[in-house]
Amino acid sequence: MAFERRVCVLRQVRKGFSADGSALTGAVYAERLGTELTITPRIAALSPLLDGRYALYLWAEGKVYCLELKGNAPIRLENGPSVAAGFAALICFVKGDPQPIAFGRCGAAPEKYSPLLDETAGRKRPVPVPRPPVELPIPNAPNVPLAPTVPVPDPLPDDTSPHEERAAARYDDEAIAAGNYFSDAGDGDEKTSAVHSAQAGAAASADEGDLLLRPRGALTYYYSIKKKLDAAFSEGEKDTRLNAAFPHSEWVKKGNALLGIVSEEGIPRWLCVAVEGEKPAQMGDKAVFVPTTPYSESEGFWVIFQDADTGEYVTVGEK
Repeated sequence: MAFERRVCVLRQVRKGFSADGSALTGAVYAERLGTELTITPRIAALSPLLDGRYALYLWAEGKVYCLELKGNAPIRLENGPSVAAGFAALICFVKGDPQPIAFGRCGAAPEKYSPLLDETAGRKRPVPVPRPPVELPIPNAPNVPLAPTVPVPDPLPDDTSPHEERAAARYDDEAIAAGNYFSDAGDGDEKTSAVHSAQAGAAASADEGDLLLRPRGALTYYYSIKKKLDAAFSEGEKDTRLNAAFPHSEWVKKGNALLGIVSEEGIPRWLCVAVEGEKPAQMGDKAVFVPTTPYSESEGFWVIFQDADTGEYVTVGEK
C-alpha cells in the first residue's frame, strides 16, 4: 500500500488573527495511505472567534477542497488526491466571502493562493428565500397589519474579522485552573490540542458536524481542550445533582469539585466548574450560586461558566 507524506509551511498574509499579536505561523501536514488522505494543521495562537468560522482550502492534483477547520484536529478525506507532486494550503476566515489569513505550498503547487479561491468563487450560491410580507392581503378588503412582534435584542457588534483590537486578547484561563479541583481533574493547562471521543459525559461526535448550524462560532476554545475534557469525564464519577437546574448538561465529580458541560440543542455552550458549600476565593466574581432544589436557598453549588466558543468567563450580572 503506497504511502505519501508532504508538509508545507504557512506564512501570514493578513494581520489581526493572532491571539498574541505576533505574526501567524504554522504548518500543514499531508499523509496519504492508500486512498485515505489525512490533513493535520499545526497553527500557533490562532485567535478565537465570536462570529464566523475558519476554513482550510486544500489544492492537490489540480483540485480544490474546502474543509472545516476545528483547531488543530486532523481532517480525513476518503479517496483523497495524491500529494506526491506537492500541495497548497490556505487558511481563511469565512463570514460571507472568505478572507485569506495564511498560505503555504510545497512541490508543484501554485505559488499564489488566488487559484484556490478562484475555484470556489464561481460556485453558484443558493438563492435567498424571500422574507414574508408584513401585511396579509385580503380579497375585497384593505391589508391588515400583522400583530406586533416582541423586539429582539441588538446582535453582537458586526465583526467582519477579529481585527487588531482583538489580536492581543487573552483569556483569564489560569485564574480557575490554579485551583485544587482542576489539578485533581488533571487539567492544569486548559490550552491543548483536541480530538474526537465518544466517552460518557463528553459531547457526541455529531456535534462537530452541526457547527455550521451554530451562528455564534466554531467552538474554537472547546476543541482546544476537548482531549482533557474527555479524559476528565471518562475518569470522573457521574453526578446528577445539577441536572435539575440544567436539564441539558452532564457532570462528573473530580476531587472536591464538579466539571460540567451545558449544551444548547446538542451543542456545547458552557464549560462549568461547580463547588459545593462555601465559595472558593479563586472564583471571585465569576461564581454564581445555583441551589440544588427550588425549595432551598442555602444548599447548592457555586458555579462558573466559560464560553465554549471563546473561553471567556461570565461574571455576575452579565447573564
